[in-house]
Amino acid sequence: MGKRYSEEFRVEALKLMEEIGRGAAAKKLGISVNSLDEWRNKTHPPSKGTKAETEATVAELQEQIKAMEKEMSRIRKENEFLEEATRFFASHRQK
Repeated sequence: MGKRYSEEFRVEALKLMEEIGRGAAAKKLGISVNSLDEWRNKTHPPSKGTKAETEATVAELQEQIKAMEKEMSRIRKENEFLEEATRFFASHRQK
């Protein structure tokens, strides 16, 4: 079962999300963006969406994509390093 947050925490989290954006707020608070979405949808059910809201959502998704690409790049570099280290130690072990 998921962690329970107080109503006060949820309200403050939603205020922070409005100020700095969904992804940044989730990261700062150590919670998932899905939690923020659920809390927002409970207090303000989604509407059809205006053009500005759609553009904001697109901007958030682009921000998430950039962050994920950066993380993927870091992980690839770590994997390359680990592969090289494995080869190095394997070659010295055989001697």
